[in-house]
Amino acid sequence: MSAARPVWRQSRARVVRQDDHGAGHRWLELEVKSPFVPPSPGQFVQLRLPSAASPVLLPRPMSVAGVARARGALRMGFLYAPVGTGTLALAGLGAGSEVEVLGPLGRGFPLEHPGTPVLLAGGRGVAPLLFAADVLARRTRRGRAPRPAVLLFGARGRAQLVGLEAAHRRLAALGGRLHLCTDDGSLGPRCDVVHLLGRVAPGLAGPLVLHACGPHAMLKAVALWALARGVPAFLAMESMMACGTGVCRGCPLPRSAGARAACDPATEPSLHGNREWAMCCAEGPVFAAEDLDWERIE
Repeated sequence: MSAARPVWRQSRARVVRQDDHGAGHRWLELEVKSPFVPPSPGQFVQLRLPSAASPVLLPRPMSVAGVARARGALRMGFLYAPVGTGTLALAGLGAGSEVEVLGPLGRGFPLEHPGTPVLLAGGRGVAPLLFAADVLARRTRRGRAPRPAVLLFGARGRAQLVGLEAAHRRLAALGGRLHLCTDDGSLGPRCDVVHLLGRVAPGLAGPLVLHACGPHAMLKAVALWALARGVPAFLAMESMMACGTGVCRGCPLPRSAGARAACDPATEPSLHGNREWAMCCAEGPVFAAEDLDWERIE
């Protein structure tokens, strides 16, 4: 995957709404005040809370779950779980509160890649894939050839299928299919997303192209499934992204042998990693399956 030219900028945003979204999750919607390049599915932004509202210094990296225009302003939606000090502080912000936003950051899903898009989500990893379904639906409405995408959505149990109603709506708008599974069998077959993929894939029009987000164990299984079958797969990874721009070098992921051989540090952008390590924030968070060493990813 080739490097994209950075277009991020820092701006201020206002909280438009923040609601409970089930299973301990929240839906946050921000309106950006000044010109801001709309993120694409798989990209992220860094949110810095007002010092009076947060005891943490570093901003929070947040995957974007949706983008829309409202009265000429850009609105971005986020699906997240308040689990740490920063996100708990974020959950306390009401409508009208202001935050600083840096973005869009990183590299998103290559939705133009040919083939039937298969979106694979694990738990709250559904957030950028809801956005991807929106974008695919918009392209169809604008006269492009329809692409009958499918979403495979799995979680531990029914309660952890966060954003399920939104997934139904967005797949309906796309004219696609939604397939569900749970570890405990409370909704859909009792299996994980990769086993569900094995069941569903033979009935899909080929060639396929996979776009996935979820826990690293799930992404590793998706990557190995795809590599074994020669199916293109793009995985949204997570790491400890402090700066979001490649400056701090705090989010390395191990390159595969093929990616190491192809890497020329003399020509790589300075915000990327080195021959051994890729920076998740600047070279990802979406990586092609063949670009990472899955045996060294935790």
